[in-house]
Amino acid sequence: MKPIDQPPDLQRYYQDRTVVEAYMQRRTGQPLNGVLHRSQVRFLNRVLDQRAPRAVLEIACGPGRLTAEMRGVPLGVAIDASPAMLDTARQRLNGSAGQWSFLRTDAFRLPFRSASFEAVYTLRFVRHFQLEQRRALYVEIRRVLAPNGVFMLDALNRDVSLPYRVKRGIEHYEIYDVLYGLEEIEAELRQAGFRVLQCEGLIKHYWAQRRLNRLRRIHLNRLATALIQSLEYVPSSQPSTWMLMCERDSEAGSRNGRHDISTPESS
Repeated sequence: MKPIDQPPDLQRYYQDRTVVEAYMQRRTGQPLNGVLHRSQVRFLNRVLDQRAPRAVLEIACGPGRLTAEMRGVPLGVAIDASPAMLDTARQRLNGSAGQWSFLRTDAFRLPFRSASFEAVYTLRFVRHFQLEQRRALYVEIRRVLAPNGVFMLDALNRDVSLPYRVKRGIEHYEIYDVLYGLEEIEAELRQAGFRVLQCEGLIKHYWAQRRLNRLRRIHLNRLATALIQSLEYVPSSQPSTWMLMCERDSEAGSRNGRHDISTPESS
């Protein structure tokens, strides 16, 4: 079965109530995913604290996994195409959203004026599309960013992710994910008119940490979490995930390359 990689199909997938209901458990329930989630939250909050943006846009907020964890956002807009996801996000925040508002809209046609936001972030979204769609998203993101505004996203390391996917069985992955080498994602962002300023590797020792994750099966979740987290302090050149912080390059146009520099993978 061909993995989902087209915007209409992805929208339908995330409007499924069973997908929505299982989302938070899948992303934060297990020790390994919980460590990743908290690391992503720390990265985003650190950048927001450093840059102090007046207006922040979260694209594909889902059930508010990240939205609810963001701190010190004066004005935030969280968007998603799925009404079910947005309903869940509103319920999760339950009046604690502060200055956040939620909007159902299409990320490929953002209904905002140019230069409306000083910061934009999106995780587990851009990577679900083929290069042509990714470029279209970059154009819209760059348009709504103020000059020198900051853009944050995640990327999967092909050298770590692909062997695991092959071992598990490619057919288990319903949603397409582009997999990268670090130089490839940085080049793709430069071509789209962004300067990569920060890159942080997360889940630095994936194979060992995945084995530790199995401790949950004998109800040792706290121990598994502590051991997985401890390995994040050990340096590694091959993390499973990168978090990238980019700045809108005011002097660069949106430069699209002629070829997909990221080798397509089987999702």
